[in-house]
Parts: sequence; C-alpha cells; structure tokens
Amino acid sequence: MARRSFCETSEAIHNLANKYREDFKLPSLKLPFNNRQGFYFSIPQKSIQGRLPNKFIQVIKHGNNIHCSSVELASLNVRNKSATKECYIRTEVCLEELMDVIRQDVSVLTLLSEVLCLLDMVVNSFAHMISTKPVDRYIRPQFTCDGPLAIDSGRHPILESIHTDFIPNNIFLSEASNMGIVMGPNMSGKSTYLQQVCLIVIVAQIGCYVPARFANLRVFDRIFTRMGTADCLEYNCSTFMTEMKETAFIVQNISERSLVVMDELGRATSSSDGFAMAWSCCEHLLALKAYTIFATHMENLSELATLYPNVKILHFHVEVKNNRMDFKFQLKDGKCHVPHYGLMLAGVAGLPSSVIETAKRITSTITLKKTKRAEVNCQQNNDLQMIYRVVQRLICLKYSNQNEDSLRESLQNLKECYIGGRV
Repeated sequence: MARRSFCETSEAIHNLANKYREDFKLPSLKLPFNNRQGFYFSIPQKSIQGRLPNKFIQVIKHGNNIHCSSVELASLNVRNKSATKECYIRTEVCLEELMDVIRQDVSVLTLLSEVLCLLDMVVNSFAHMISTKPVDRYIRPQFTCDGPLAIDSGRHPILESIHTDFIPNNIFLSEASNMGIVMGPNMSGKSTYLQQVCLIVIVAQIGCYVPARFANLRVFDRIFTRMGTADCLEYNCSTFMTEMKETAFIVQNISERSLVVMDELGRATSSSDGFAMAWSCCEHLLALKAYTIFATHMENLSELATLYPNVKILHFHVEVKNNRMDFKFQLKDGKCHVPHYGLMLAGVAGLPSSVIETAKRITSTITLKKTKRAEVNCQQNNDLQMIYRVVQRLICLKYSNQNEDSLRESLQNLKECYIGGRV
C-alpha cells in the first residue's frame, strides 16, 4: 500500500505540473525536488507575462528563476512524504529480517567471498601466463562423461614457472586400470606428481588451458586428497588419527566419478598395521571403481597387481652411483627396487657411519627373511593381466576419433598382438 501510494502521489504531482503548463501557458515550468521542500515549481522570469497567477504561493526569486508552490502541490507533497517514510520503515524491517538470516551464515559468506577472490586471482593469473607462453606449452583439454583420465607430458602449473627444467610425466587411468600405485624413494617426485595431477584436473574443470601436450579427462564430481603428516593438537588428534579421519571422510563420500589421491597412507603407525590399513583401503577403493592414485613406500603393496589386474604399478626412476642417488623424476611402468635408499639418504643427511652400518646389517637380515617367503606370480595372473590390457586398449579405441578403417586396422593389430602374447 505504501509503495502504491508513493507511485500515485508522484504521478499526481507530475500531472499537476502538466496541467499548470497548459492552463497558465507556462511551457518552461519545471518540477525540481529537494529533501527540505519536496517538489516545487521553477519558472524562468522571462517566460512570465505580467503577474504570476494567484494559484502560486510561497513565491521566491532565485536568480533568473521564480520558485513557488501551490496548495494542491503542498497537499500532494505531504502525502508523498508520508508514503516515502512508510516505504523506508517497511524496507528497514525487511532488511533487518534479512540480516538476521544472513548473520547466521556470515562465516560461510565470508569464506565464499575469499574463495571467489582466490578463484578470480587464479583464473586471471592463468590467463596472463597462457597469453605469455608459447602456443604448444598449454593446450585445451578434452572431456568425456565416462572416458579415461589421460594426460601426456603433464607439468606442475606452479613449479614449472619456477624451474625451467621441470620434467613432464604422463598418467592414464581408465575403467580397466582405475588405480595407479606410485613407488619410489624419498625426494623422487611422488608428492609433486600427485599435486600435479590434482591441479591439472582442477584447472581443466574451471575452464582453463592446462600445461600438457595432450589431456583427455572425465568430469569428476569430487577430488579427495590425503596428503601431509601434520597432527592436530587443538582436537587432540595424532598424525595417524588425522590420517584415519580424513580417510574415513573419503570412504564415506566417494562415488564412482571421484578422483582419489593418497600420499603414503599408514606411515604414521606401525609397519604391519599401516600396511594392513593401506591394503584394505586400496581394496575398498578398487571395489568402488573410482580413479585412484596411491603413493607409497610399501613395496609389498605392489602385490595388489597380482590379485587385481586393474591395478597399475608405477615408479619414479632413480639411478644409484657410488652409493648416491641420481633422481631422474621420470615416471615409469612397473616396480623398481632401489636397495637401502633410506640409508643412503640418511648418510647424506649426516648420520654417523657406525649407525648406518648397523642399520644395513639389520636390513639385510630382514630382507633375507622376506625373500624366502616371496611368491612368484602364476600364469593365470599373467593371462588376466593381458586381458585387462586388451580391455584398456579397447576403451581407448572407443573414445578415439579414428575413422572406421583405422579402427578396423587397430583392432586387427590388437588381435594379432593378443594371439602372439605381445599385448
């Protein structure tokens, strides 16, 4: 009602001004407004012939203009001010109710504004970086609904701007090979690789070009990470308890369309319990068919590949020269055993040689016992691995852009390789 009254009185005031222009032959009559008087009439002196009509009251000379009002205008001004005041009161009530609702979630809104600011900064930074880099350094990623995660020569978006000699690496995960277990010594590049994959996926899904030679991604609904070794004193949580809480959150909220990245799960407790927990989590994630990258120092986890053909074992290549490790930062297929790499790093860190020699003797004894219990993969597992490799190639062909003749030729080559046992 108040808003309607305001609109009606405002319209009546303008209609009154139009009426006075016609009745008194004052086409140059204007209708200014100020907060003290409200609406009033302003008439140039040169347009007034003789005396001003008696209708006009409160006549004041102001420069070359005459300011005045009328009884009708004064009445309309009173009604208009009353309606305006009522509108302000009702608006203030609505705003107070809205503020009461918003005040409950002000922390969330503050966080949202910070996230949007950060996102704006990141997108602008990427736009600037892409525009200043050579054309072949960043590419536009391709997306599929259920296809593989395939990145050729991917690079860390941040570290490559710091290190000009950054080594690119690949990743391929599909329905036939949905888990990659990444192994390698300390400082070989495992954690950097995990961060690199996550950042490329995030950058791609916010609509930016990615640092790679080629990138084909499925659209992930969530990205779960379990990285770092920090405890939480505020909540009385040890490092292992923090690991378990984060892992529990992942297991409870994961879906088939999620990406899971775990860095050395189970290292914060005893070796037997940590290995058991890591193995169990891997099996659970395999059953959910989510794409998973799992970095670990536990070499026995590579035995998962003997039971589950959709597990792919990867390692970061390291060369040992004169009891020193030369990190190549290159990801390769299969597992690679670098003996006593922890002891070599301990020597570089300055640990006394007597302590290291004792540790070597103990390690040799433990390794000998493990070797006696080791089992060789059976032929059935090798056949199963070959079948999964065939399925993996078929999935690649399914999402390829080849024409029918090329697909037919690729399928024939795959058939010949399978018969010859060369897949």
